[in-house]
Amino acid sequence: MIINTTEEEPNDNTTNEWKSCCLRFDKNALKYFIQVGILGGLITFSACMLVVDKTCESQRNYSSLLMVCLGCFLPSPKMTK
Repeated sequence: MIINTTEEEPNDNTTNEWKSCCLRFDKNALKYFIQVGILGGLITFSACMLVVDKTCESQRNYSSLLMVCLGCFLPSPKMTK
């Protein structure tokens, strides 16, 4: 019978760091900045289209998108330790 005596790497679910070939990222900070970037882009796009587009039908779509983004942004994203 062979016994493996090497130490195992910690499970990715328990670590708070993501590693690439030459970069290390804090998992929670990276998720936070990605959420803020995507929601910020959608909010900016919706606000600009509300100003530029003058038809009522399309303004309803952009105002709905803007409200959904604001609703998602206000209770989250949260940076946890």
